[in-house]
Amino acid sequence: MDVSEFLNGQKMETKKQARYFGNGASATERQLVGRSFAAYAKMEIPPEETLLGNRWLCRGGGALIVAPSGQGKSVLTAQASILWACNRSAFGIKPSRPLRSLILQAEDDDGDMQEMGEIINHLKLTEDEIRMVDTNTFVEPCNDLCSDKLLVAVDHFLQQRPSDILWINPYSAYLGADVKNSEANNLLLRTGLNPILKKHDCAVILIHHTPKTNFNGTENYKPSDWMYRGSGSADITNWARAIMVIDPCANMGTFKFIAAKRGKRIGWGNEHPVYEEYFSHCKEEGKLLWVPSSEDEIRMAANSRQGTVAKDLLPFIPDDEDANKEEIYAAINHSGMTVGSKKVKRLLDELVAVGLISVVEVPRSGTRAEVKYRRR
Repeated sequence: MDVSEFLNGQKMETKKQARYFGNGASATERQLVGRSFAAYAKMEIPPEETLLGNRWLCRGGGALIVAPSGQGKSVLTAQASILWACNRSAFGIKPSRPLRSLILQAEDDDGDMQEMGEIINHLKLTEDEIRMVDTNTFVEPCNDLCSDKLLVAVDHFLQQRPSDILWINPYSAYLGADVKNSEANNLLLRTGLNPILKKHDCAVILIHHTPKTNFNGTENYKPSDWMYRGSGSADITNWARAIMVIDPCANMGTFKFIAAKRGKRIGWGNEHPVYEEYFSHCKEEGKLLWVPSSEDEIRMAANSRQGTVAKDLLPFIPDDEDANKEEIYAAINHSGMTVGSKKVKRLLDELVAVGLISVVEVPRSGTRAEVKYRRR
């Protein structure tokens, strides 16, 4: 099917709008569909319109999930779609019902997808839940389409596989232009994708990257700052109804999830000053899974905003011999870092708690054993 067939002969304002599935009717032909505020006040919102959270994401809307490359966005996509498929919360976000997901992905091969499929076993789903996942999830590899050709394919895919949520991973692979190009973003998202969402009564979640390099600190970010954390033009942020940003913490493997847009509707408990939660990569060998961060991991992440963090001590802890606190403290201060003795002890305790270093007790005659440390 070409674009003209898809539009059933409707007139287009420009050829570019035709390429991106524009609304079709000219400005003079378009009919009013809104209503007065008084009429809106009397409306009852159909509960089936809500998909996630307290109207955090609804049918016809789009959400943006932003994170640096290589930090687990594909695993998040798999884990969330699996859990929502069997009506379970994922990352603290509750679905309104079992949700059907169609995942369009351009980066992961079959081996990657098989490993992500093992998430079903890691989550210990029941047989009934596994059947729901089989019914409600579908992954379509697609790395050879973008812009108008992508939109034609998406329309076909949703006809074949009706879904509640369409996932596009990653957004930049399918745009067909520089992500800083405002016109290309608006044509794909507003003129192209929005009508398809309306036609198929579904929502979309775009997986998006941060800029390749970031030179600005995020310690004092406000919600309005986090909203624009994704690479490219501001039009992407402006289009999205909901935005979640994944920010790597100083302690490796721990991430702060920030509900940067519509955060009050996501279902998380507290605002600090934006709605945020902490999740970590599972530390079990060979297991791809996000898990809630431990109290120690959260504390280490919080300390990263206060200067020296536990991870900064690792280069001063030998991995081939044992060193006591005083030796580590001396090595740190010899390097030019200024860290108090009490803080060194606290940071060492944090490294022990998360398993990055081990404690060795050396017996001493007539007194307590000497405590030494070794990097794992």
